[in-house]
Amino acid sequence: MRADRVVSTEPVTSDRAVSTVLDIALALLLITASVLVIGLYLNGDDDLEVDRADHTAETLSGSTVSVVYDVENVTNSSHYDEPEGIESYERTMYGPAVGTIAEAAVVNAEFDGKQLILYADSFSESVAAHVESRLVGANHQVYVTATWQPYDEASIHGNTTVGNQPPVTDDISAVTMSADSGMPTVDDEALADTYATEGADEAAELIAESIVEGYFPTERSQLALERQNLDRAIKSTHYLRMADIVGADLDRNEAPLARSEARADDANEELVDGLADLIADDLESGQTGDDLDEIGDDEDELEAYFEAAVSPGTVELTVYTWDP
Repeated sequence: MRADRVVSTEPVTSDRAVSTVLDIALALLLITASVLVIGLYLNGDDDLEVDRADHTAETLSGSTVSVVYDVENVTNSSHYDEPEGIESYERTMYGPAVGTIAEAAVVNAEFDGKQLILYADSFSESVAAHVESRLVGANHQVYVTATWQPYDEASIHGNTTVGNQPPVTDDISAVTMSADSGMPTVDDEALADTYATEGADEAAELIAESIVEGYFPTERSQLALERQNLDRAIKSTHYLRMADIVGADLDRNEAPLARSEARADDANEELVDGLADLIADDLESGQTGDDLDEIGDDEDELEAYFEAAVSPGTVELTVYTWDP
């Protein structure tokens, strides 16, 4: 198998967050994707290469998909409390094909081997099926992978795929691209300053704040917790699921999750504290720990290191194409 060229683009901006799925709402993903896919075909006639690259770019980044998925698997959680009047567990999300693939990678994420979103399989399978339907009729094969890893060597990561892996014997071209994960950007300068002056535990909190805000946006989470319908049931279930994973202390019937005493900002602080411990362990171990130990408290070097190594706001995608 041969990847002729790898081209990186700047992350695509978006006003979405992972809450477009977690809040169980019909969402429009606003992603500008005009430069996402370039240089896919680098063999043979130049005109043919351009035609194929243009076609794939138009199909993947120009097309929109309506993804129908089922959230019923959340009812299997011991944390789930069934509200009255549930008529359907089916939900729909609408947006660009590339955006939904990136979304699926984040929804699929595991934290130290534990999956957070309980209906992630249904969502990612639906994304793959709907995106593949957009590729039907192409005169070439396409396989897409998407990976979200908020920092190097993270024990937090998610991925998804669309299509079937190419045969290892075929001549394959590949291109890489970046898309918005929905997580707020971490300030590399602030991260370097915090690490140099206060250590890994405090620096880890800055990364944890980005991840928690991405999964549980404060304002929208507050609204969901104040409701009495399926939105609240699923939101509170995922709060409790995350609390279990990171060792936070939350109870559905007590503040800050109780409907009459809902405080999403306080609930998020509990999650940040627990998640920061997991992230600090990652920063202090393996190659990352060795690299940071070698840099010490040099803030310029730390800033450059974190700029390259920490990117919770980015999903990396690779598109492979080959002739059938």
